[in-house]
Order: sequence, then C-alpha cells, then structure tokens
Amino acid sequence: MNRAIRLFIVSAFFVTNAFAQFGPGGGMGGDGGRSRGSGGGFPGMPGQQQQQQVVVRGVGRIAGFVLDSTTSKPVEYANIALFDEKNQPIDGTTTDQKGAFVLKDIPDGNFRLEVSFLGYSTFNNKNVAVGKGKRDLKLGNVMLGVDARTLGEVTVRGQGEIIENKVDRLVYNADKDMGAKGGDASDVMRKVPMLTVDLDGNVSLRGNQNVKVLINGKPSSIMAGSVSEALKQIPADMIKSVEVITSPSAKYDAEGSAGIINVITKKNNLQGLRGSLNVGVGNRSSNIFGSINFKYKKLSIGLNLGGNALYNPTSGYIVTDRLLANNSTFKTRQDNDGRRTGGFGNAQLNFDYEINAKNNVTLSFRNGRRGFGNSTNQLTYSGLATDNVLSSIFGNKTISNNTSNNIDINFDYTHKFDKPGAELSFLAQYGNNLSNNDYTRDQFRTTEADIFYRERSDNKPVNREETFQLDYETPISTDQKLEIGAKATLRHIESNTAFFIDDLKTNSGYQLSSNRSNVFNYDQDVYATYLTYTLSLPNKWSIKPGARYEYTTIGATFQNKPPVAIPDYAVLVPSVSISKAFKGSKTLRLSYNRRIQRPSMQFLNPNVTQSDPLNIQFGNPYLDPEFTDNFEINFSTFFKTTTLNVSAFTGQTNNSIETIRFKGDPTRLQALVLANGINTTGIEINPNALITTFQNIGQQYRTGMNFFGSIRPTSKIMFNINFDTYYLTLNSPSLGLSNAGFVMDGGGFAQFTLKNNWSLQASAFGRGRQIQLQGSQGGFAFYNMSIQKEFKNKKGNFGIGIDNPFAAYFEQRGEITSDAKDNTFTQTNVNLNYNRGIKFKFTYSFGKMTFDDSFFKRKKSINNDDQKQGGDSGQSAPAAGGRGGN
Repeated sequence: MNRAIRLFIVSAFFVTNAFAQFGPGGGMGGDGGRSRGSGGGFPGMPGQQQQQQVVVRGVGRIAGFVLDSTTSKPVEYANIALFDEKNQPIDGTTTDQKGAFVLKDIPDGNFRLEVSFLGYSTFNNKNVAVGKGKRDLKLGNVMLGVDARTLGEVTVRGQGEIIENKVDRLVYNADKDMGAKGGDASDVMRKVPMLTVDLDGNVSLRGNQNVKVLINGKPSSIMAGSVSEALKQIPADMIKSVEVITSPSAKYDAEGSAGIINVITKKNNLQGLRGSLNVGVGNRSSNIFGSINFKYKKLSIGLNLGGNALYNPTSGYIVTDRLLANNSTFKTRQDNDGRRTGGFGNAQLNFDYEINAKNNVTLSFRNGRRGFGNSTNQLTYSGLATDNVLSSIFGNKTISNNTSNNIDINFDYTHKFDKPGAELSFLAQYGNNLSNNDYTRDQFRTTEADIFYRERSDNKPVNREETFQLDYETPISTDQKLEIGAKATLRHIESNTAFFIDDLKTNSGYQLSSNRSNVFNYDQDVYATYLTYTLSLPNKWSIKPGARYEYTTIGATFQNKPPVAIPDYAVLVPSVSISKAFKGSKTLRLSYNRRIQRPSMQFLNPNVTQSDPLNIQFGNPYLDPEFTDNFEINFSTFFKTTTLNVSAFTGQTNNSIETIRFKGDPTRLQALVLANGINTTGIEINPNALITTFQNIGQQYRTGMNFFGSIRPTSKIMFNINFDTYYLTLNSPSLGLSNAGFVMDGGGFAQFTLKNNWSLQASAFGRGRQIQLQGSQGGFAFYNMSIQKEFKNKKGNFGIGIDNPFAAYFEQRGEITSDAKDNTFTQTNVNLNYNRGIKFKFTYSFGKMTFDDSFFKRKKSINNDDQKQGGDSGQSAPAAGGRGGN
C-alpha cells in the first residue's frame, strides 16, 4: 500500500512539474481561448460540450470576438459555425460572456465562417483560409447588426443529426430523437449503433459486455455494482447524448476491454428559469420526470427528479439432462411463473459557478434509489430420460426484495491559462452504494400448503468509491499537443450475508446457520499516471501515441478472518492512433490500444447463492484481471445527406473471465469453494444440481466488422442502419473446453416529419445467439413504433408508443453443454419475456429563458440618479474595430 501511495505522489509531482514548465504563457487575451461550447474544460463541465479526446484533424486555430454593432457590447452565446468549400460542417462553438470564441484543430483549407444569433442578422465570411504560415487566424471583432424584425419571446428550434460520426467516437443525440422520451437509459442505449442491450438490461459493445460506462466523462459508484441496474436509475429525459468510444486514448482509465460508453446529461446555458415535465403511462411501465434550471450571470443551478415503475410477469422453464455413472441420463424440468414489480428513482442537483473567464467550479449531488420485489413459483419434476415420464418432486415459492440507495458527490475545478489551449483540471468524487438483497424460500411437496422447509437470506452489500484526478494539457507548438495526468481510485466492497433456516420440526422458527453465513470485504486501490502526445503532420496526417501506467493493490477478508494475501499488480497500457483526412470529408483511422478488465462484485463475492436448489452460484475472489489487445481500422465519409462508417476490428483477451458450470455434489462444491474462504460443511446440495462460478479460462479471440449508415433523402425523412458481425473463439486448455462461432446483430430506425406538427418513428433491433464457453445464449429482437403531436405553442407534445405489438411474449432460449469427463450435462433455459406494451407520453415545458439577464430585470424601479457618477470600474468588451484581445 505504501508503495502505491508513493507512486501516486510521484505521478502528481510529475503533473505539477509539467504544469510549471508548460503553464502560463503568452497568447490571446480574454479567456485564453475558452469557448462555452467548444469542448474545452474537463469532461462533463456544465455549460460546455464534452471535450473530444481525438486525433487532431489539423493544427489551425481561428479566434475572435462577436460584438453588437450598435452598442459594441459582447454578444454572449452567439453560434459560430465553420463550413468547408462543399458546405459541409467542420466545427462549431458558441461565444462566452465576453463574446470571445475559438475554433481549434482546424485542417488546412478554405472555409466559410458563419456567425448567428437570435435578433441579429447572420454574418458570413467566405474567405477564411488556413494553411502554411496562416494557421493562427485572429479575426478581431465580428460586428453583428440587429435584425430589422421585432422579436418577441423566441423558441429555439432546429433539426440536428440523431447520429454523429466523429473522428474517434460515434455520438447518438438522444435529445433529437422523439422516440427516446420516457423510459430509462437502457431504452436509450438500445438505439445506439454498436451497442446491444439484452432483455436483462446488460450492455454490450460489439458483443462484449466488458465496457466502461462514464457519466459526463467521469466514473460513478452507481456503476460499481450492476451496470444494467444502474442504467435503469437514469431517466431517458436526462440524457443529451451517448458517446461510443471504441479506441480510447491513454487519458482514459484502462478499464473496459471493449471500450468506453460516455453518457452525457442535459445542461442549460441560457439566462432565466425554465422547467419541464414528462409523464409516460403504459401497461408494462410508467415514468415521470421533471427538471428545473436556473441561471443568472455566472451561477447555474439545475434540479432533476425522475422515477419509473415496472410491472412485468415472468415465466419460463429449465430442462437439464445429466449423464450418470451407469451411462443413463437423469432429467429434471423446472417450470417458473412469477411477477416482478418495483421501480427506480433519481434526484440530481448541480451547481456551476464561473469565477472568472479562466476559472470554473462545479459541484453536483446525485441520489439514486431502487426497489424491486420478485415473486416466483417453481415446480420441479424429475426422472430417467429413457422412461419419458417425469414425476413431481417438490416446489419452491421464492420472494425476493432488492433495494439500493446510491449517493454521488462530485467537485470539479478547471483553470485556463493565458496560453491558448493550456488547461488544468482537478476532480474529486465520492460515491457510496448501500443495498439490501434479501429472499425467503418455502419448499413444498405438492401444494403450497404442504411446506416442509423454509430458509431466509439477508445480504447488505456496500460499494464505496473515492476518486482524485489531476489533468493538464498544453500545446507545445502549433502542431504538437501534450496531455499528462494522475489519478487515484479507492474502492471498498462489503458483503455481509446472514442465512437462516426453519426446518419446521422443532417449532423454533428461523435459526442462524453460521456455515451458510458469510462476511466478505474487498479493497481495491488503483493509482495511475498517463502521458499522451499529439503530432499533426503534413498532408493531413496526424498521430497520437500515449501510455498509461496503473498500479493496483488488493486486500480481502473472509468471515472476519485475517486478511488474505492477494498479490498487487502493475500494468502498462499503450495506445496509438493514426489518422489521414482526404478530400471530400473522408477520414481513415488506424488504432491500437491495450485494455484491462478487473472483475466486479458479482464475479468476486464467494457467498453461495442457493435460492434455486438445483442451480447454485458463487463468485471467485482470486480472479485475475483480463487483458485485451485491440486493433481497429475505421473509414468514414460524408457526402450530401449521407453518412457512412465502416470499421474492422480484432482483439485477443488473455486471462478471459468466463462462466463455468459443473455437475454438483457436496464433494465437488467443497473442492470449488475451499480456496475461497468458505466453509460449506453442513450445506446440503442436491446431487443433480449445477454449480456456477467464474474462472480465468485462457484466451478469447474476436474478429469482425461494423457498418453504420445514415441518409436523409429530404429534410423531413431520415433512415439509419447499423450492422455488426464477428467471429468469437473461446479456448480453455486447463479445462479441456473450447467453443467458437459467428455472432451477428443489427437494426435501424426511420423518422418522418409530417404536417401540422405530427411525426412518426419506427425502429427495430435483433441479435443472434451469443457464443459461450459451454454453449450459447439465445438471441432476441425488439421493434417499436411511435407517433407524436407537438403543441402549437411548441411548449409540449403528446404521443403514443407501441413495443413488439405482434406477439404476447418473446422466447429467449439458451443452451449449455459440457462433454468433459465426469462433467457431462446439457441444460436448456427458456425465458418468456412479456415485452408487448403500449405507452402514452406527455411532455410540457414552462418558464422562460433568454440570452441576457432581462428575465431578472424589474419592469419598474426607483432610480436615484441625482448624483454625479464615476467611470465604470467593471470590464467592458473591446471597442469596435479593436483586435479583440488578440
């Protein structure tokens, strides 16, 4: 531990020392190039778009000030757009409170600069040239003339692209998708290209569930437990966009072998007070979400509240064939019927304060709650397969309750230097997730009244995470950029399980079973430092190499015994990305990175789960992390109204963490859990049970391609299509198991804008079977249609959405097989998912936002102006015709 702490101190010193060398310097005045929407600042900074950690498209820079031509005062939040000679958008931003703007990383070429703002005539400069000797353009003051039309209250509207294909990531703009209203984040994810969300809400990127999910560019303790459960706590209406980063640079955490998913939540830069209400009511789920945003000058406050309720029936069956020692086959069938009810709630409060043009602080508080109850009746039948007759042996009635209370506190500070592009950011985060996972099980012979055994399990897991991060970036020259940083992530996991048994013989009620109770504590501290370097070369080539060093310390205790020695480990994670821009908005990118996947709580916890006596499960605290080497080649092009993106990828994973199943008996169970610190003496296990655990099985290979296309034939019609396919190989020499096969998934959606503010949307998605080491998991499909009507005053809308209308339920089938000696079995698992539903949606906005502080000005006031006034001591914008701080 001391060694790790010293490592972080050295890393922080490295960052601070670099800051001293590359820090304050000459450059433009004003805010040093800070643009409120330019992507500058720490990822997730309210009032800014997210910083794109990309391979720089070029080395050019365009800066200036936007002023009112009549008053010479700054025009805040004016829209800046840069277009190439084919009128294709290149970059954009908005001006800050001093009217300043800056566009960075501009390639060589001739461009048109457009400046627009409500109430002003649009300004166009068609002669903006960037090239050798002219890569740092200072346009001075851009004067906007007042539009002759008289403007009342204005509603800002526009139709943007739902899917954007950037250099290093794909962006799904949920706020521009009418069908994304209502529901939760998992519903939004289902529409994002390259992502797959299964029927349980688990997210995969190109078929790989080992992804790192960030919120506004930052980790969150809400993701430390179950990502699928966490996503259901985030209302869809809070999400502005979702970024899919398949080849992250060294600046990002090394965790997530498949890549990074960054969820961007909505923010507001306008002055005033505004709120919104969104309500959805359906036969499978309902939701309500509200927000209030307040901004006055430098202070922004936002409050978001939301929740959703789910009420789905559940049913299915499990059929298992086990080969016995006498070569006969023993068959069991378990029929399940139940219902799942509950919901999620979310509250978030954000404060953002701009101290001055170079310093900004953000403080946010988030509380997420979950509460679910499951009730399941299970009937079990068994017999020899040759008899073709199964007899009832027992039944189970299980009632489970799962609740959680998650708190996240974030503090961000960003400082911009006089040197353009130089920035220092500090992040501190605290997250704590308290849960309760309890169940009771009554076992009966023929009817529920004939109970002969009862058990109860109370589990109170804790996930706590503290993060401290320091980042510094600076341009070394017009074609070089350096990024360095250090980070410490301190994680603490607890699982305290108390198990009780009532044998109904002694009439003594529930009695604690010490053999089946367990206390598990797990500490994982990760200390990291990174360095990335960006170099722009002639002929529109650019290269971005980087390296990240992470040192991990681990401590674990079982059943209040002395700590178990689990070795610390270190890893060096290199990354490199090379890109080439061609004429006609074409880009080719080649990239390599190494990723690490540390096992999560569900893989580590050794507690034996036995709510189903024929299917028991436990984790493995001795799991090693898995390491993946990824290679990708990507080509994207934009022409007229069409966007195309094609990528080919391959990856090799060592120490792959996979699910392993064994035929059960007490001897095998004890052998499997002996090293995990669990004493199973006294635990009864059915000899026909299957035992599920997790192991580092060996290697995994994945090779495939992805295609995404978007076309807009007219301004009122848009089509998107996405397709993935890859070949997966799993190989475990130690277990003598292997499996391989193709996996495919794809989907698309269409959107139509009709007359009288009506619009239609239809979408569909399907995934084929998933290859596992011991079989496969069945595929699934979703499709939905929605219609929406917007009010004439543009302040609200109502709509109807229909999911999977042509079938009462969808059947998902999984096949698990094992041919290993003394472990031969076949299991078929069928789940019936009742996801046919209809939902009525209503949205309404209230309040008013303006682009100045006129919302707060009183209509009448007393003005004592009989005294002579001195000069204005406050800052003012540069005079007309000046250099604008350049």
